[in-house]
Amino acid sequence: MPFRVRQAGLEDVDAIAPLFDAYRQFYEQPSDKVVAADFIQERLSRSESIILLATSTEDQAFGFCQIYPSFCSVIAQPIGVLYDCLSIPAHARVAQAAP
Repeated sequence: MPFRVRQAGLEDVDAIAPLFDAYRQFYEQPSDKVVAADFIQERLSRSESIILLATSTEDQAFGFCQIYPSFCSVIAQPIGVLYDCLSIPAHARVAQAAP
């Protein structure tokens, strides 16, 4: 399946939120689409994380990873910490977040 990966922006919150909700459920958290959307929106609006979004050629979101900026004292350089990562099978559908 052809796909593309791009850096997400605030306009992608509605596409990312259901994926983030599914990610949280995997870690035994109750489904809460509002919490998921709010969390993603806050991270992006405050530039507190970088989210890479994987979409099909039809622009259907099927995966994401969230990277948090940090620092490494040993190399005295900024680094990115890959913390959240999810990919769903191509045939699966994740419910869209309600506004």
